[in-house]
Amino acid sequence: MREEIARVVPFYDGFQHLRKTGDNYQYGGPHLCADWKFPTPDGKSHFRAVPLPGASRKDGEFEVSTRRGKQFNTLIYAEIDPLNGAPRDAVLMNPDDAARLHLANSDPVLLKNEMGNYRARVFLAPIAPGNLQVHWPEGNVIIPRGIYDKAGGVPDYNTSVTIEKG
Repeated sequence: MREEIARVVPFYDGFQHLRKTGDNYQYGGPHLCADWKFPTPDGKSHFRAVPLPGASRKDGEFEVSTRRGKQFNTLIYAEIDPLNGAPRDAVLMNPDDAARLHLANSDPVLLKNEMGNYRARVFLAPIAPGNLQVHWPEGNVIIPRGIYDKAGGVPDYNTSVTIEKG
């Protein structure tokens, strides 16, 4: 099937050579925009500042994002995340946030919001204070459905939660 994909969609040439865990592939060739040529009408890159969404988090809440894998649209199939050593039931948390809540690595916690509850274990990680990450799809029980980014039209895989020990 990969051979056919590469044949039908030349942009994916190279995809057909993936064989084992750890193999990787960069669509469009080994370097995107090689020689500073960009896929724009004038061949140049164009950057612009975009406004950040307003923070709507209340005191005691954390912003949760789902964690998928090495690339935004891949999955982690292993019981342990190969990038950071976190188990599937981990909630990645900033060490200062954990200390403030009197939590230590591997402590059981309950993430709660209006969607439901998610039982996890603290995994101290270099993540921004006030933010958490959980693996996808395990964390889906706390992610609201039917919310889409207005600009990109993609589902919002983020939510706010409170944390309880236990």
